[in-house]
Amino acid sequence: MTDLTDEQFDRLAESIFPIIAEQGPSHTTMDYLARRLSMSKRTLYEIFGSKDAMITTIMEHLHARYAREIEKITKTSSNMMEVMANVMLYHQKTMSMLSASFFRDMDERCRNLRPDYESHSSKWTGYMEEAISLGVKQGVFRSDADYRIILPLIRIQMESLKRMEKVFPPDISIVQAYSVIALGFLRSIATPSGMIILDKLTTKFNIGTDNEI
Repeated sequence: MTDLTDEQFDRLAESIFPIIAEQGPSHTTMDYLARRLSMSKRTLYEIFGSKDAMITTIMEHLHARYAREIEKITKTSSNMMEVMANVMLYHQKTMSMLSASFFRDMDERCRNLRPDYESHSSKWTGYMEEAISLGVKQGVFRSDADYRIILPLIRIQMESLKRMEKVFPPDISIVQAYSVIALGFLRSIATPSGMIILDKLTTKFNIGTDNEI
């Protein structure tokens, strides 16, 4: 692998990911990627070794960036409702970059990445359980909600959403659908105190100008 500084690699990875997100891993050829990046295909191979290695590396970079962002949000937020809402807003931003081709490719043609995906999903579940527990103690999440059912259901909804864009009405985007589900989830578990905090952040969610939640 060609030696790159951490800063150079981060810039390259941040340039590659939007292209993969737009085209889907299988439909992003090294030739196409090189043209979009204005660099040679040979250089890409020198850096990553192969296309599969590149995709794996970029996805690992994405997960690492996600972990850093979650840590930053947690440190700069006053309570777990604020944390949860801002985490979902970060997800919303990422979802706006991803195409239906990306999710189909990840399901159908990149099954070798599935174990890593399941591992990250398991970590997400653990994080959510800890966040909910702390939020209940802070008085922003309801203590009487059945999280044993709610948390798996929200994960299933989000996973299904990524693969259903083609059946949406033309005036509803995947990001708007995500935002409605995310806000519905947060409102379903909010205490009155938690709702006051959430209402201040609601306008940041992309639900469309005419939508009401």
